[in-house]
Amino acid sequence: MEGMDGSMHHDMDMQAMEMGGMGEFGGIPESRDASGTSWQPDETPMHAHHMMMKNDWSVMLHYNAFVGYDRQSGPRGDHQFNSINWLMLMASKTAEDNELTFRTMLSLEPWTATTQGYPLLFQSGESYKGRALVDRQHPHDLFMEVAARYRRVIQQGSVLSFYVAPSGEPALGPTAFPHRMSAMDNPAAPISHHWVDSTHIAFGVVTLGLARKQWQIEGSWFNGREPDEHRWNFDPLKLNSYSGRISWNPTPEWSAQVSGGFLKSPEELHPEENVHRYTASVTRGRKLGQTAHLAATAGWGVNVVSGERSHAIFAEGDYSNGSWNVYGRAEYVQKTGEELDLAPDHAKWDVTQISVGASRELVSGKPFQAALGTSISYTFAPSELRSLYGDHPIGFWIFLRVRPAAMTMNH
Repeated sequence: MEGMDGSMHHDMDMQAMEMGGMGEFGGIPESRDASGTSWQPDETPMHAHHMMMKNDWSVMLHYNAFVGYDRQSGPRGDHQFNSINWLMLMASKTAEDNELTFRTMLSLEPWTATTQGYPLLFQSGESYKGRALVDRQHPHDLFMEVAARYRRVIQQGSVLSFYVAPSGEPALGPTAFPHRMSAMDNPAAPISHHWVDSTHIAFGVVTLGLARKQWQIEGSWFNGREPDEHRWNFDPLKLNSYSGRISWNPTPEWSAQVSGGFLKSPEELHPEENVHRYTASVTRGRKLGQTAHLAATAGWGVNVVSGERSHAIFAEGDYSNGSWNVYGRAEYVQKTGEELDLAPDHAKWDVTQISVGASRELVSGKPFQAALGTSISYTFAPSELRSLYGDHPIGFWIFLRVRPAAMTMNH
């Protein structure tokens, strides 16, 4: 830190890396910002390292990494030692009436979880070597986000925003699961992912938004095709799909959104199929003291393909008191034969999955957190699928999780 005096404000001490002040722009709290341009409750803690640089630039570093063992039971199950991870670097320069932000988010999952992804019963979406990825969660691409956002306060205190991303997230769905506080302690992706927030990595996004105090309305033009199996590069950039979203934060503890969009040819294996997607969600985040926090999200999504609808509903929660993290998720998803790589394609099965877990923080008073945890999931599968999944489809994780400590206000 001593050698950085020429580029860092002198009023910052050693802990300022972890305790940068959380302000606001145009009446919108900084803590409200989430993945892409989505909103979360104002009382959501920010797990990040923060620096104030010269020329009014602010730099934040976020990361979340799980290293562990994943075992999924039954004939379609598998096991794997892996790491689920991401790192984000964000730089912002804020003036009185305008702000410019650059953001890069990277993941090593194509290496640490393989290009085929990690085992996860009843998960579906994307493809690998010409086959549908089923009972596995695909790895995130190296370039999860490469984006810039410009915001300007216009007449009467409204904020106009422009977001452009070679790799980024359009205005469709709630905050993506890797960033949701209600999901951040859970190493596994939701099996409802491809009904709710699967567009959080799109190679080509342009979003225009208008926000005022508690409301935000946005429209996006983006690439509807899901990332391909080549995870280390940029996919061809296209703008062939569109979406719109309205977000509402009525109080610091609540955030809600409704959204809808048209996805052109999202699946590589079924290029002739387009998808209309509609979602709605509500999130609550509440601080329960200096270190305790409660987060919960409930959401719904529907995909409409060739006039056929399939629905997904999920509810998840996370409680943390600084020493223990306890979390859970319940999901109901209508999986089709096409989704599960089963004949006939148009068949539809009701799948309900419940997962619970806990982790124990191993360090305290540090600029980072390290926790040892475990989780277990149980799926209530249709009787017709028992020969494929067994009578009691169970998933099990044990893991070490590392991330920055939650930031607090500087006074």
